Amino acid sequence: MKFIKRLGALFVALCLMATMVPAAFAADAKATGAITLTIGSPTMSVNGTATTIDAEGSRATLYKGYTMLPLRSVVENMGGTVSWNAANQQITMKYNGSTVSMTLGSKTAYANGVAKSMSVAPFTDNGRTYVWLRSLEFFPGVTVDWRADTRQATVVYPMVAGSTLATQPVQLKITNTSTVAYKEIRFAPAGTEDWGNNILTTQLYANSIANVTANFAKVKYDMQLTGVYGYKSYIRNLDFSNAGTYGSLTITSADAATLVLDGVLASGTDSSVLLTVRNNTGNVITSIVYGSAATGAWSDEQLATRYLAAGGYTTMTLPYASAKPYYDFRITYQSGWQVTYTNVNLASSWGTQMVTFNANGQVSYANSSTSTNSGSTEITFKNSYGKTVYELRMALSNTDSAFRNAKNLIDTTKNGDTDKFSIDLTGMRKWYIRAYDKDGDVIESGSVTFSSTNPKTATITLKKSGFALGSSSSADTGLLISNTSSKDIYGMFVLDPDDDDYKNSWDYDDFNDEYDDIGELDAGEYDVFDLDLYGSNDNEMRLIVFTDEDDFVEREISFNKNISDIGVLCIYDITGSSFSYSKYDDDKNDLDDGELVFEIYNSDGSKAIDEIYVRDADDGDEDDDRVSDFDKDDLLSSSLKSGASTSWIIDDDKYGDDGYCDFLFVYEDGTRVVLDDVDTTDYSYFVQINVDRKGADMDGK
Repeated sequence: MKFIKRLGALFVALCLMATMVPAAFAADAKATGAITLTIGSPTMSVNGTATTIDAEGSRATLYKGYTMLPLRSVVENMGGTVSWNAANQQITMKYNGSTVSMTLGSKTAYANGVAKSMSVAPFTDNGRTYVWLRSLEFFPGVTVDWRADTRQATVVYPMVAGSTLATQPVQLKITNTSTVAYKEIRFAPAGTEDWGNNILTTQLYANSIANVTANFAKVKYDMQLTGVYGYKSYIRNLDFSNAGTYGSLTITSADAATLVLDGVLASGTDSSVLLTVRNNTGNVITSIVYGSAATGAWSDEQLATRYLAAGGYTTMTLPYASAKPYYDFRITYQSGWQVTYTNVNLASSWGTQMVTFNANGQVSYANSSTSTNSGSTEITFKNSYGKTVYELRMALSNTDSAFRNAKNLIDTTKNGDTDKFSIDLTGMRKWYIRAYDKDGDVIESGSVTFSSTNPKTATITLKKSGFALGSSSSADTGLLISNTSSKDIYGMFVLDPDDDDYKNSWDYDDFNDEYDDIGELDAGEYDVFDLDLYGSNDNEMRLIVFTDEDDFVEREISFNKNISDIGVLCIYDITGSSFSYSKYDDDKNDLDDGELVFEIYNSDGSKAIDEIYVRDADDGDEDDDRVSDFDKDDLLSSSLKSGASTSWIIDDDKYGDDGYCDFLFVYEDGTRVVLDDVDTTDYSYFVQINVDRKGADMDGK
């Protein structure tokens, strides 16, 4: 529930110990539609209703591994238009105030004049135009999703005037308990102002009932009410998402209503809550007012006596909507000082409706305390700051008094170590956090916002750039490090480039005492590591590498962007003081859309590879091993010596429409090695080919 003050209107007074109603509904988001297409099917689902794509039998299809959509039918159902210029083979789409144009055969589109890259060019088939699924995301607010298990593509888009609504008749009982008589009631998908017809057949007088049947889609609606004297008022975001066959709409004021669909509350206030408030501030409270969270609209005075002693209790009755039970409270001390408590959760899951106002701006629920080392959320604290952290405290307000009242949550945690604790988040997502040194001084402060009010687990990492909230990456994301040098790596450490605490004389044990060893890599081996990097964009690190010489070598490495999804680091020559490398990530080197890092490692003990060729797998088999049987371009610019490697980026369908290709490796002594039927579509972003004069094999991610 949200309290919103209509422009130019007074806030509706809220009374103590009476059943309350919400002041208005927020128009905080436009209604969205969804179009779902199944590969190979001539029908699609438009907002839940199945319909034929077009009279010609168009179907969504897979082309070169990419989902292609029949363009015109999808865009027009979204409420847009499509035009075709035959002279220059150009397609122009217009939707929701934006224009996207593209040309047949070109992978470049233009969104409001800005060039955009596509993974596959649009094409026509039997007079129907097909475009890459994700090109629709060039329109603001449009998202697309692909499910491989069902072979379905879904386009989610903001509803605009002209969008196709899949509607159904709803028998609606409208009860007017307000003091206003209405001559018209109209509905529009939320935020569109695309008002429909008047659903009233006669005037709806005060304290009267109208039974109507109207068509509604499963979206949120705004309602426009016109009084008998022409005055218009609005009720926003009435939620018809679960519309069934019948419903009741109770109009309680010019801008407030309660909607019930098939017996289930959809919007409005479903009950009142009797709230007990305890004053634990240590001060006399002379005023308490409240409002729905983040609206800035306050109720009338709730403290009838204008006096609540320290340690005292009072009660108040509030309107309550179980779907959005968040309130702000503002209290005033006898001195005139005011304190605001934000996002107070009155959900019934707390068991008893009692809250305690504390001096530090925090609220305790049902006698529970905040920032304890017990609760339902398990936090893993990772110290990557470079210094030992002696205390960690969390509070709901960023004040010194709040942190003085908060408890220490950890034991002493050295740099590189982790600690775990459990905490009761008390229904609040945003928490402030501070880390302290051995003298009790703050070494870092910040805030974290959890994904929900009661997550089961979470990870908080302290780095030089501040606190970061996250969780471990899966096995196929993070930083892939490949070692194709001639040396085995038995230890690696990732440091902040600003960390100057280590010495050049340190050995492996010195590093291992202060930092975490992320792992080892034999020559020719690779692995994926879940790492926390540094810098303002989480894209920097100093990599310390130990080889069999027992001396470390180091390099400072910066990627183009945050590589929490995909990053590749290929380590080549390791000398006594440094190492060579190539780096790739999902920014300028785009590894998301059919791009692969190809790494060739010559593991032969003595001979160099002079030439490497490739061809479409359909152009030959393993016995066709002459250079003339392959594409004429040599992929090597210079010989690849024994124990060396090279890498580059290619499209996974570069050498064949179906992703299959063959490689030929020609050694300096004339030995030819063929790697037959390489299926590049089996890999997401990295392929390593290990080759010697006896043969070749490949693996990747």
